[in-house]
Amino acid sequence: MYFSTINSNYTDLRRQYMNKSENINISKVDEMAEGDEDFKAELLQAIYTSIRDLQTKYMEGLSAQDQEALQQARHKIKPTITLFELKKLQSVLLDGKMIVSTQGFGDIGNHENQFIQVTNDIIKDLEQVME
Repeated sequence: MYFSTINSNYTDLRRQYMNKSENINISKVDEMAEGDEDFKAELLQAIYTSIRDLQTKYMEGLSAQDQEALQQARHKIKPTITLFELKKLQSVLLDGKMIVSTQGFGDIGNHENQFIQVTNDIIKDLEQVME
């Protein structure tokens, strides 16, 4: 009884933390899962995989200075951003699009750092809620 209460409290605290996350709206995941914990786990894993894929493809595009690769990476993640309200990521990607289209790749270093930070933060949040 005691340990189940602690576990329940921990789960509640973790859920409260995630619902306050600035990186992802976990309540959207809960809403889509409709109480089905297996489906929720699948959704979280899909988001996690999408962010990891974005990291790889986007960084490759930056490294190669390939605007088309960046556009494809942004396009592929767009439904995930919209569905789960990844607002920080959306902002960073839009900033990167503006920088590259107006200034080219010469001054992309700060954007690259912001991109790495926000995607790592999302991954960390997802890993915490998937525990």
